[in-house]
Amino acid sequence: MKNYARMTLHQLELDILLGAYNAERSRPQTVWLDIDIDFQTPPQACLTDQLHDTYCYDSLIQRITAKLSSRSFNLLEHVAFEIYQLIKHVCTEPLSVHVKVTKKPLLSAEVPIAGASFCYGDKLIGYSRSGD
Repeated sequence: MKNYARMTLHQLELDILLGAYNAERSRPQTVWLDIDIDFQTPPQACLTDQLHDTYCYDSLIQRITAKLSSRSFNLLEHVAFEIYQLIKHVCTEPLSVHVKVTKKPLLSAEVPIAGASFCYGDKLIGYSRSGD
């Protein structure tokens, strides 16, 4: 039986410049990130209890924050892709990444909506995400 290992960052809240129109990007909007990183092989830290044997989620969050705060974005799709690419670059071992970006959109319609999300990542075979 193969072991299973996942790091999940739940509802990382960031304020970024985001929107398809200039008016939307004129002030920061809050987005929430949910990120799953599935390891093909569990990190050595499972055995050693040492930070240098795993990917530090605080360091990963700092890199994501720096990348997103340094520019503006038009679409959730691109934000998700940029985060995915950053994680794939930082985490060099084989792994699967799934990024979900959610925002409370500023819609012209009068119908309220709790949020709009976009997901980007590696295809997960035989895995079902509840709520996505």
